[in-house]
Amino acid sequence: MSNANETEIGRTLRASTEGFIVGCRVEQLSAAFGDLVKARLTDDSIVYGLIYKIDVEDDPLVRRLVLLDGLDPAMIEDQRQNRLVPIEMSVLTVGYSDNGASAYGLSRRPPLSLDPVFACTDLDEVQTFTDNLGYLRMITRADPSQVPIDQLLITHLRNIFQVRGDDQVWAAAAIQEVIELLRHDYQTLIPILETVSRTLPEIGD
Repeated sequence: MSNANETEIGRTLRASTEGFIVGCRVEQLSAAFGDLVKARLTDDSIVYGLIYKIDVEDDPLVRRLVLLDGLDPAMIEDQRQNRLVPIEMSVLTVGYSDNGASAYGLSRRPPLSLDPVFACTDLDEVQTFTDNLGYLRMITRADPSQVPIDQLLITHLRNIFQVRGDDQVWAAAAIQEVIELLRHDYQTLIPILETVSRTLPEIGD
């Protein structure tokens, strides 16, 4: 059962154990790249993931409208609100919760089509899940041809650092974990450390 205070960001279009695709309407688009989200399964277990890509596909009407001169703003707004193709968000699975216990790996099964997906906005839940940094391994082991690993890590670290109230102890531990996970991949690690140091010096210190 979902909590009445939870914000639904969309519903599952398709999924695998490695991740899932969420579809939503334009007016429902509240999530962003790097956000921690969750899908509740029918057995009350929860799959957690990070948004690593957002796609706004065209549809037949859009293809015709882009050819028009002086397109009416009202027509643009109408098309956005009544578009035939949903906005798609790609989510990388980073862990799950079963009977209240968190685990950091692939869940036994993915969410099913039309299962609701929610933003992780509850501070206690976010802290509980991110206290154990084992989930970061799921990001560093993602397929780099599909997932922008460096940008996802940077954005996620920044987001969680802020959600946790500028928790520098957590941030320092997270950076050390990333260094350990990527110690043999300097091509990915160095840009991450440089960007973190530049954008969030309190983490890089």
